[in-house]
Amino acid sequence: MSDAAATPPPATGAAPDAGPRDAVTAAAARLLAAKVPGAVVEAVETGRHPSLTIAADKLVAAARVLHDDPELAMDCCHLVSAVDWPAKTPADGPGAIEVVYHLVSYARKQGAAYRRSAVKNDGFLVLRVRVPRDKPEVPSVMGVWVGADWHEREMWDLMGVKFTGRASLRRILLPEDWPGHPLRKDWAYPVEYHGIPIIPPEGR
Repeated sequence: MSDAAATPPPATGAAPDAGPRDAVTAAAARLLAAKVPGAVVEAVETGRHPSLTIAADKLVAAARVLHDDPELAMDCCHLVSAVDWPAKTPADGPGAIEVVYHLVSYARKQGAAYRRSAVKNDGFLVLRVRVPRDKPEVPSVMGVWVGADWHEREMWDLMGVKFTGRASLRRILLPEDWPGHPLRKDWAYPVEYHGIPIIPPEGR
């Protein structure tokens, strides 16, 4: 039996007594299941932090559907962030980087009924994309939300996530020749930068 066959499918929906489903997340999960089969790897529709985990190779297609659907109308990529998950043991493989997208519909956010439909008290939809830490490549969503530009550049700068299919992925906070990506959990302060000594916070 292959590893894939031995692994149970990801949990979706709500566990018993987990509380009400977030209507925005649930609607997005249903829409993507119909329009982009295989896009949703995991759906967490309950609790304070509902989200959909999306397969990296289907991210752009999923983003386009969520943007264009008249009921969800996710017209703004409000934030892109990332979480570093280093491997704890060699058996865990390279570890992972999880890129997190916060989407919102300004077209629909004004409606009180829409706001009340979400357990989070807002219309935000959270997408997660998990990629290997040693090759953290995620397709750019700039073709869907041009405002993702600076967010993607920040995550390249600080976390080393390479967003493919876009031009000019340059650092946005640090110099282009800065060593490494400072929000990685294994990043170490350089001793100096162009002859300037760097004193890490614990040494100040």
